[in-house]
Amino acid sequence: MQVKRTFALVALAMTLTAAAPLGARAQEAQIDSLEARIRELEARLDSLMSALARGEVTEVAAAEAELEALRAAALAAAAEQEPLDTTQTSRTRDLSILNPEISVTGDFVGTYRASAGERNRFTGVPREFEFGFESALDPYTRTKIFVSYEEELEIAGLQLEEEGEGHGHSGFAIEEGYLYWVGLPANLGLKIGKFRQEIGLYNRWHTHALFEVDRPLPAVAFLGDDGLIQTGLAFGLPILVTGPGTHTASLEIARSENEALFESANEVSFLGNVRSFWDLSPSTYVQFGATAVYGENNDAEEPFKASLLALDVSLRWRPPGRTLYRDFSLKGEWYFARRDFGPSDLSGNGGYLQANFRLNRRWLAGLRGDYLDNYGAGGELYQLVPSITWWQSEWVFFRLQYNYVKPENGGSSHTVLLQTVWAMGPHKHETY
Repeated sequence: MQVKRTFALVALAMTLTAAAPLGARAQEAQIDSLEARIRELEARLDSLMSALARGEVTEVAAAEAELEALRAAALAAAAEQEPLDTTQTSRTRDLSILNPEISVTGDFVGTYRASAGERNRFTGVPREFEFGFESALDPYTRTKIFVSYEEELEIAGLQLEEEGEGHGHSGFAIEEGYLYWVGLPANLGLKIGKFRQEIGLYNRWHTHALFEVDRPLPAVAFLGDDGLIQTGLAFGLPILVTGPGTHTASLEIARSENEALFESANEVSFLGNVRSFWDLSPSTYVQFGATAVYGENNDAEEPFKASLLALDVSLRWRPPGRTLYRDFSLKGEWYFARRDFGPSDLSGNGGYLQANFRLNRRWLAGLRGDYLDNYGAGGELYQLVPSITWWQSEWVFFRLQYNYVKPENGGSSHTVLLQTVWAMGPHKHETY
């Protein structure tokens, strides 16, 4: 650093010399001064060169080198640092997290009915508009509430509505509204409120999410148009795993308000359900289930009893990596029902077998056969239901269905149905 300073002084002196006045005396005096200054600078330069030769400025050079290295490291670190986020955010509380998730589903069905001995009819029914509200109340508690508006849908040849008046409902009603807990000790489950009970393969599904437009004959005859929906408590027992099998069990205690089974006795009914799931391969599983229901079927001083047993089996094939394009399911269920009326009773049984196959991402084909024996008016009743479904998108689908109904002693009836279902909100077409 001293060497650089000396050279700078010499350059300054030369500049001053060039700019000096040209007067003789002034010029001579200035030259003498400059020569003296140059001799002084030369002496200092010689001293510095000698010191440099002896290595006395090594520490200064080392310090400069270290400083330069630190400066380079600082510049590199600054280049790697992420830029500061300058986005402006509000410090107020986000109240939207307190709002429930809201979903709305619409279900419209157009029908053409041709009954034996009756006039053919065209009609359209806004069968259901469902409003769903779901929310996480805290880390352990959830709630679901479904409010629906319904209108009755008629199938030619079926008179089950007349036999069991009030099986379903028309107008607005609370379809489900319950509270349930998660994360309980020992994987227990608890549910309180009004809910669809765990019986069979159809009952937990909302109407708009079915594989067909309507529910199977025995389910309607024994449980009503809407299924078994009652108010009470449900306990889910710990899951048991044995090798490739998984087993579940539940117990439900509810008020006997289903008119098809209990005639709104408003007494206590009990339901027990067990299920067993077995993986046959990475793409195939089978499920077995059994459900028993017991309660009273009226509110007389000596109430009569009602009982129902349901057995079901389900096989499903879903190839890994192709589930959006290929899917096959085969379901079957059988019901045994008995209602005591004092000197007489009403008993019967029936079942169905259903198959569904996904042709590609948007098209599904289905076929269901129903059988009902000796219930209500007596005799046997058969129904065959083919259908084809086209999903326009995740929010809209159309279904074309044909119902063929044949009683044991009577002519056949025919119904063609065109269903349109649309949904908005986060849950869309929820199934169970």
